[in-house]
Amino acid sequence: MQLTTAPTLGTIEPKMGTNLLDKSLSSVLFGKTRQAVLALLYSHPDESFYLRQVIRATDVGQGSVQRELRRLSEAGVIERLGRGRQVYYQASRRCPIFSELHGLMLKTAGLAEVVRAALRPVAGKVIVAFVYGSHAAGTATATSDVDLLVAGDMDEVTLHGAVREAERQVGRSVNYTLLSREEFARRRKERGGFLARVLAGPKILILGNSDEVR
Repeated sequence: MQLTTAPTLGTIEPKMGTNLLDKSLSSVLFGKTRQAVLALLYSHPDESFYLRQVIRATDVGQGSVQRELRRLSEAGVIERLGRGRQVYYQASRRCPIFSELHGLMLKTAGLAEVVRAALRPVAGKVIVAFVYGSHAAGTATATSDVDLLVAGDMDEVTLHGAVREAERQVGRSVNYTLLSREEFARRRKERGGFLARVLAGPKILILGNSDEVR
């Protein structure tokens, strides 16, 4: 059997001289344009986008976007789909590292980063916040809502506003559950309850300490 080597994706452009704690992991691993393109396509793996949609969504110049789309499609990371006279681009589920890229984009430049930024105004009052359900499990479709659990003592009106902002940016409904510090601690001890089931499943940490969700 003859083995062929996939085309390379080019040089990764790490951001040097920055505080890594303030940067998403994807911004360290990928250059700006590649990060933006992958975040769009791999955060919405069941959707396809034509060139102008990618340019508009990523806010990057046409030339840079076209080069990245060509490189990524040649490497098999994304698919180039012809429909009539229009060409569309979509994350490739046949890519050997599809699951890893999908998870990385959700946890950094994609969904998680958007929700994290939206919750920043209430971050000081949050014990822990995480996404669970289909998005955390990697089984979400184009119509799947985002399931978010927030634990902390805060004004729900403020949280509601933050969640609405996250919805606006990700283009999906965000169903959130807010638990007070006391209620979160109490319900963690209940076996077989809602919180126990959520904590036992896959999660994407948004804010707080990962020890709180183990």
